[in-house]
Amino acid sequence: MTLPDPLVPPDVDLRDFPFMPLDVLRLRDSDLMALATGDEFKAAVCLWCIAWHQVPAGSLPDDDRMLARYSGAGPVWRKLRDGALRGWIKCGDGRLYHTVIAEKAKEAWGRKQTQRARSAKGNAARWGAEKQRHERAAASTKDATKESLKESLKESLKDPKGQGQGQGQGQGQIPGDAFVVAAPSGKPATEPATVPAARAAAPPRGTRLPADWQLPKPWGDWALTSQHGWTEDTVRLEAEKFADHWHAKTGQNATKADWQATWRNWCRNARPAQANGQRVSATDRRIATIEALTGRRRSHDRPAEPADIVDIPARVVA
Repeated sequence: MTLPDPLVPPDVDLRDFPFMPLDVLRLRDSDLMALATGDEFKAAVCLWCIAWHQVPAGSLPDDDRMLARYSGAGPVWRKLRDGALRGWIKCGDGRLYHTVIAEKAKEAWGRKQTQRARSAKGNAARWGAEKQRHERAAASTKDATKESLKESLKESLKDPKGQGQGQGQGQGQIPGDAFVVAAPSGKPATEPATVPAARAAAPPRGTRLPADWQLPKPWGDWALTSQHGWTEDTVRLEAEKFADHWHAKTGQNATKADWQATWRNWCRNARPAQANGQRVSATDRRIATIEALTGRRRSHDRPAEPADIVDIPARVVA
């Protein structure tokens, strides 16, 4: 005997469909409603619900042990089998299919596929528009960068006074004197001198220290006022160390976003020597600053005061 082909394609999966449609008119006029007992009707409805979430949907395994558990009939399954399986047929894949449930499963699967196609089309259109927007923004940024570089190059090549001012001079700098710092070759520093405004300020953010960099005078004045016991010679010496240190760095380690803040941190961490050659710790500098501001000395440095002595006569206790 040749079995019919399965009523539902093998890839129909409705396990994410919590609701199963019920054709009330067909159920009301069906043989199951007219002929089945209460237990048979209950077992039949349980099998419908189980079949809706089988793969393929609308089918059941042809195994009485599984059907007894799915239907809730348990040991009395064989008595209810004929009535509960009314409308089910066995197909060529060895599974049982219900004609009505298979029909409803294929309709639900078709709606699911249509919704998937619509969602995929909408997502493709949305992501395509987003990609085009990003590409236009990137192209616009690239063009703007090119124009900015061209303008910068034009400005750097301009020399109205004929003095050959090089690129990068005079950017973000302030006028004023500066502490002369020795070049990386190790030549000693000399007395403070007045330098052009183009060399008196910090280098631009994110760049290396120039080879002829000199400490701006406001930076040195800050170190003299904030670091207790520092002198101009001390500031000049630390500035040389500062420049040599950052000249020795390579790659991104040689650049800083804020050179003035870097200099201040350098001064706070430095321990310049006193006249007698001893090092002054950061704690001692802070304590000295507090004493200078408050006019009070530390308790353990105060001169000893004579203690008050109270004579207490001894008393004999019986």
